[in-house]
Amino acid sequence: MALLVFLNERSCESESTPAEVADAMGKFIDVLKQIKTWRELKLVTKSPLPQSQLASGYYYGQWCADNRNKTRHQYILALRNRQPSFAAALRDAAAPDQGEAEHRLDGRTVEGIGAARLAGGLAVSLPLDVAWKTSWLEVDVEQLSEDANGELVVENLTDSVRHAAEVEHLDVHEAWGRSNGLDTVGSPIEMWEKRADFFPNLEFLPRVQEDLEDLDPKWFRPARRLLAGLEASAAGWDPVASYFPDWQAPRITPEHEGAKRHRWWDDLDGVSRCFDMHGRMNRDAGRIYFRLVPELKTLRIAYIGPHL
Repeated sequence: MALLVFLNERSCESESTPAEVADAMGKFIDVLKQIKTWRELKLVTKSPLPQSQLASGYYYGQWCADNRNKTRHQYILALRNRQPSFAAALRDAAAPDQGEAEHRLDGRTVEGIGAARLAGGLAVSLPLDVAWKTSWLEVDVEQLSEDANGELVVENLTDSVRHAAEVEHLDVHEAWGRSNGLDTVGSPIEMWEKRADFFPNLEFLPRVQEDLEDLDPKWFRPARRLLAGLEASAAGWDPVASYFPDWQAPRITPEHEGAKRHRWWDDLDGVSRCFDMHGRMNRDAGRIYFRLVPELKTLRIAYIGPHL
């Protein structure tokens, strides 16, 4: 499951010059790239990009026609192409009981921000106005809901929406962004099938699929939690600066020398290697064995199950 990122169309209505838009688009790309280090993402826009406005009277098509923006355009286009349409993203991601809702900020309708709220995603803006330079946006919501008698009534409320216009706005959302949706994965098989979405910085030996199929049900949540911690550790790892990641999970340790002879598995290339690191997923009974792959900046998982 990719993280849905919705462009705030109101941030594209300023009176900014093409030069100011170019600078803002650079920061916008930086935000997307930072989110991409957490997990896969899908950029959702209200209208097709070539017809989208970036500032009053200045359109995306004009911006991407500048050869200096070619690489940035290709990056955005690749993200945009993964999502069929604005409406489809809402239909597929929003809870069915949300009903119709209007979202307003300072009295103006905000469809992208509203979609982010309904879909449980993140709103992103071009940093062309001080109003967008924040990690949270407070929106007024008017929606239909049922009262105690089952009658439809109009409900008015204020809600906070996750938001970013610059990289520093993402700090408070990182833990959420890395694990968003993972807690809805309800089985080891589903976790295996969605491993590329939730654990893009981890690799798994094919044999791990069978481990998960045979996993004791009481160990599923601890395994899910430990894998999330290993993913966060790998994502922030700089192998040049440090041999070990800054572990984002407790009690990650190397195997002691006497046990290493029992920690060998055939690696992805068929060569037998020692997977000499482990994390504890349920007190001292369960283990995840893995090894560091610094040349790929990843952790490779070989085994999930009882302590061997």
